[in-house]
Amino acid sequence: MRAGRDLGALRRRRFVRICGPLERLDDAWMTARAIVDAAVEPSLAVIGDFVVPPAEGPPSRDFQTLHLDFGVPLAPARPMDVARFTALYISADTPRSVAVTRLVPLRSLLSARTWPCPDDLVRRFAEYGNSHGARDDAAGYVEGSLARIAEAALGGTPVLPSVKTHLGFRCGMEFASLAEELTFFARRDLRVDAVTTEVRLEPGELLVFDNLALAHGRRGVRRPGELHQRVFGHRALPVMQQLALRERLLAAFAP
Repeated sequence: MRAGRDLGALRRRRFVRICGPLERLDDAWMTARAIVDAAVEPSLAVIGDFVVPPAEGPPSRDFQTLHLDFGVPLAPARPMDVARFTALYISADTPRSVAVTRLVPLRSLLSARTWPCPDDLVRRFAEYGNSHGARDDAAGYVEGSLARIAEAALGGTPVLPSVKTHLGFRCGMEFASLAEELTFFARRDLRVDAVTTEVRLEPGELLVFDNLALAHGRRGVRRPGELHQRVFGHRALPVMQQLALRERLLAAFAP
């Protein structure tokens, strides 16, 4: 019965929060696997395991930009790993976090304004990838930053730095603050605050969400080793299947 409720929540809202408490990391990942396996066929691979921020490093900065894990294949050129679901877990013995995860449904955000037709969007993605995409053009253009996806779709002269010309630039550092990120979107008639859900995970809780339906970020500082993240997806997905997944993004732009 519980599994059915969790799957229903995932399909309706594109995310599900498991309050638990789940005492062990293995318990959290087993629960996440059961939810993901119930949502998609065939079974997805684990393509990423992370601790955020790393236990041996400093605390995180006080916000994280909105993004999609592993990126969306906007102009794919070769087989790539593509993330479908992300699971976040805070250990039961960890002190209560001050950080919240921001979840932004792509369709709710993007469909609120007018965009070009899908063919023109694809053309704009390719053009933006040529100037602002990966340094290795042979990889095609895969984009994880929601701000860059929006800027590419809008066309015109980009204002965000290009990783090709700013050699020291690191993806995810497009904005110095949450306010700066929100201003960027608001000036483009994209009201992020109006559609954002914030989730503050308690110790022992698990969050699972659809990585192709929701962009996510963070407000607040995380302590070293605070958050465990597991990413489920397709390993070395062929280009034609990447293009099929890209259709989900294009559909989010439709009115």
